[in-house]
Amino acid sequence: MAGLNYAHGLAQALWQGKLFHIDLNGQHGPRYDQDLRFGAGNARGAFWVVDLIEHSDYDGPIHFDFKPPRTEDDEGVWESAAACMRNWLILREKVRAFRADPAVHDALAQAKLDELARPTLADGEDWRGVRHASPDIEALSVRRTAFEHLDQLALEHLYGVRGPRAPRSGGAGRP
Repeated sequence: MAGLNYAHGLAQALWQGKLFHIDLNGQHGPRYDQDLRFGAGNARGAFWVVDLIEHSDYDGPIHFDFKPPRTEDDEGVWESAAACMRNWLILREKVRAFRADPAVHDALAQAKLDELARPTLADGEDWRGVRHASPDIEALSVRRTAFEHLDQLALEHLYGVRGPRAPRSGGAGRP
């Protein structure tokens, strides 16, 4: 899955009932199999993975597939393993605060999250009919997805400026 969005890949496997175990680690960009500590590298991507798993029906094993630096001694190897678990727990708390935020509930509604499981084909339609479909371009052009807003809310929770222990802002409700 090098270069792909890991959370999206996991979601696809979950949706198809084919996610049987998870190996978590950290990555920097599209390089393949770096095996950094979970949460190291792409913290935002790790946040979305934890959010997905926490809010799905997945109940299989979760493994941390990482390589401690070769310069570590035995104690350092165990410390890096503990850090993977700690990072999961830290992100899980941030995800829980994110999902409890009323602004996130509004953004999820604007993103039409509830529509994701709805089939795109109408009753009686099959894939052949899609070839001749004429989308309403005007209606599609005004549809808001709110994905950027939702992602920004996630980053604010991740950065600690929203949520239960966030610092108070000096402005009109914004950090």
